[in-house]
Amino acid sequence: MPKKAAPHTRPPVLEWIMGGLGLLLTLAVLAIILREGLSAGGPPVIEPTLQAVHGGPGRWRAEIEVRNTGPTTAAAVEIEGRLGDETAAATLDYVPAGGRETITLGFAADPRAGLELHARGWTEP
Repeated sequence: MPKKAAPHTRPPVLEWIMGGLGLLLTLAVLAIILREGLSAGGPPVIEPTLQAVHGGPGRWRAEIEVRNTGPTTAAAVEIEGRLGDETAAATLDYVPAGGRETITLGFAADPRAGLELHARGWTEP
């Protein structure tokens, strides 16, 4: 007696949907990797700004927000604040691209009048 051929079955619809979703996710990840790899990077853009002042006669603390608006991360970021003849400095481990960090600098006088802030330097990790 001849054997019956097994009926031809199609994959379930859910299997096709999951396969399509997997393909879309894979293509999206590849597109992001290619875009990041081919995009022209640039140097970090470090911008220190005075956010708040605390303290009183004899010792003042200036809270400084350090923003990196550039496309790459900056490491070992040195920030310097000058108030008259007095200079205070701090070093941040890193400031990510598009990120911000906060430091505190100490001064003998009120830093709200005449504080000059500078990013002295950084390295690229």
